[in-house]
Amino acid sequence: MKQQVALGISRIAHPLILVSLFIIYSTFSIQDAQKAIWTSVSVLGIAVIPLIGWNFWKTRRGSYSNFDVSVREQRFSMFGIIFFLSFVLVGFLYFSGQPSILIIGCLLLIEALFLVFMLNFWIKASLHMTVSTFICCGLLPLNPILASVLCGIIPMIAWARITQKRHTWQEVLIGLTIGLVTGVQLLYWTGYLD
Repeated sequence: MKQQVALGISRIAHPLILVSLFIIYSTFSIQDAQKAIWTSVSVLGIAVIPLIGWNFWKTRRGSYSNFDVSVREQRFSMFGIIFFLSFVLVGFLYFSGQPSILIIGCLLLIEALFLVFMLNFWIKASLHMTVSTFICCGLLPLNPILASVLCGIIPMIAWARITQKRHTWQEVLIGLTIGLVTGVQLLYWTGYLD
């Protein structure tokens, strides 16, 4: 039963799901509906959907042991595709005249992922924790109540990742720290900390 609950939490709080929801929520918070739909669909189509397809393909071929890419050594190719898609996305955001805060948020998320990538040579930092903590910070200026709800869920995500034996406490805490460091930078750039 405990494993089933942990699996459910991990799936609901998967970084790709959280990032997708955050993209949609944040674009609708700062743009009119028509532009927000166009931006959201474009961002998901450029970065998120191709990564989902990549992970499914690599899992089906047996290159990844699971969709989460839980084996540290298998993550390097995933990071390669993440960085490629991320820089295509930054180019799109810049050349389509998107608000600077969207570009800054994207760059800071890339920074978070780069830190996780660099640490991956030694330890498998939790992407679930990095992304959920970063998004929690990103939600604070947009909706403090939603940010508080996610903040309350983050310990459950940590518990789920450890219960599933996907991460150790050290890996979860490192992921949390990376999310906080980059999330606080986002709060600074949005003017929330002024």
